[in-house]
Amino acid sequence: MVDLREKVVEDRGLISKIQSIIPGFSGYRAREDLRAADNMLRMQMADRIAGARKGLEGCRAVLVDSMSLEHLDRLGALINKFKATEGEVRHAEQGYSGISAKIQVKEDEINKLYEYDYAQVSTIVEIENEVLKLKSVVDSGDSAGIKAGIANVDTKLNEFRETFRKRMILITNTEA
Repeated sequence: MVDLREKVVEDRGLISKIQSIIPGFSGYRAREDLRAADNMLRMQMADRIAGARKGLEGCRAVLVDSMSLEHLDRLGALINKFKATEGEVRHAEQGYSGISAKIQVKEDEINKLYEYDYAQVSTIVEIENEVLKLKSVVDSGDSAGIKAGIANVDTKLNEFRETFRKRMILITNTEA
């Protein structure tokens, strides 16, 4: 995965690069770059969560078409949990905010945020893999496999949500 901090530096443009050289402004510019990188990462995570949710919606459609209604309630609840998680990630407070913003994160805490973000991205990959496995089981019609597959996706999503909760505690310096 591309280091988003490097991507932000590349995307600054000539004026921003000049501004980063001006004494006193470089610290502010670096903080804004961290903020932009955090936002980019959260949007990418939210998009991947949305993609996994769409995979689950495809599973639900197959179950409806085949009149296999036994697992629809659990799958529907899981889809709703994905929607809620996507919204929380997409609209969360940023991992580093500017000088006058209400939430301040010290620069030494940024690396801890990136550790949480890496754990979240890794868990998203695991979620995507579990959704693919669930699709395969749904296509085969294996009821026990469907039940287990839904549980596996739910477990991975819960792991993601717990890491996200810890991340938000670090950002807001509060217990959720």
